[in-house]
Amino acid sequence: FGVLLRALAYILAYGPGIRQATEDAVLNANYVRKGLEEYFELPYNLPCMHEVVFSDIRQRKHEITTLDIAKRLIDYGFHPYTTAFPLIVPGALMIEPTESESKVDCDHFIEVMRAIAREAETNPELLRTAPHSTRVGRLDEVTAARKPILRWKSFR
Repeated sequence: FGVLLRALAYILAYGPGIRQATEDAVLNANYVRKGLEEYFELPYNLPCMHEVVFSDIRQRKHEITTLDIAKRLIDYGFHPYTTAFPLIVPGALMIEPTESESKVDCDHFIEVMRAIAREAETNPELLRTAPHSTRVGRLDEVTAARKPILRWKSFR
């Protein structure tokens, strides 16, 4: 119910402008796709809708995964893209630029992703140990999932 309520609120908030918002989101996704298709594997050669999905196949040659790329994005000030979906694309990088992203924002994101792709080739360890700009570094996600700490405790 909550998902449907949020969708309805979004539709009502945009009113007649929802068509333009949708077209802008589709335009942004296709713009990002064109800007990055030389750097990341595109598993489906079809026009995208509001999202573009790449694969980390090219970066895996340097033992870099989509998680490494996502963590490196944090160092550049970006919230990472979706990494676990869709399940039919191995090493998925699902990028969803919204209708509110400007061309300047999309260009900046494209340049950062290109820089990360170059780093994967020239300095893969930089990606494997990312993020570097956060208070807490790379977490052991396997241990965190298998042995979660569900309460706060002091480590003094």
